[in-house]
Amino acid sequence: MKSFLVLCLLATLCGALAKNKKSEDKVKIAVYYESLCPDSKKFITEQLAPVWRDFRGVVKVKLVPYGKSTHDKVNGKWQFNCHHGPDECYGNKVQSCILKDRNLQDTEKMELVICLMGQAQPDKSLDTCLAQVKKETESAKLKRCADGDQGDTLLATYGDKTDGVQRPLGFVPTIVINEKFDQANQDEAFANLKAVVCRVAVNKPSIC
Repeated sequence: MKSFLVLCLLATLCGALAKNKKSEDKVKIAVYYESLCPDSKKFITEQLAPVWRDFRGVVKVKLVPYGKSTHDKVNGKWQFNCHHGPDECYGNKVQSCILKDRNLQDTEKMELVICLMGQAQPDKSLDTCLAQVKKETESAKLKRCADGDQGDTLLATYGDKTDGVQRPLGFVPTIVINEKFDQANQDEAFANLKAVVCRVAVNKPSIC
């Protein structure tokens, strides 16, 4: 019986180590962006979307919707000043709420953000994009989140993460590869993200 337990423990440990190794081998792409920024929309729809879809299992994407905004607490409530005005603040909150929604799968979250960033008015297109992923039932909850304290708290948290990279950001979107900002990677990734992923990937897929 003891031998069986030891074998089970070793199998579990080996499985966890293999999973961690697989995660470490992925190219980590962090995108610090704004919901109404034309360059952010262009990058997410034309560069990130195809790479994310074509390089499944090779890349790990982190999205941070905040950009060049600022946030301060006034009388116990968060106040935001967004690069493209109040509509962008709301759009950033909507996407923050999507990214933290436990009822949505990671693939659904990505498809929703990609869809929103492809709309003329991302801050007003939530229902359109929810319909595309057949998650219309999440609409009321996400809107409550974006309109309330939860959305404020989430956006402030993303603001802190953004400030940790650079304050203010020199360019939006700011693209960080493998958790280290590099200007050369930033410039190349904005124009050709696939080339960067192929260059830095540990296990280069055949698509490269």
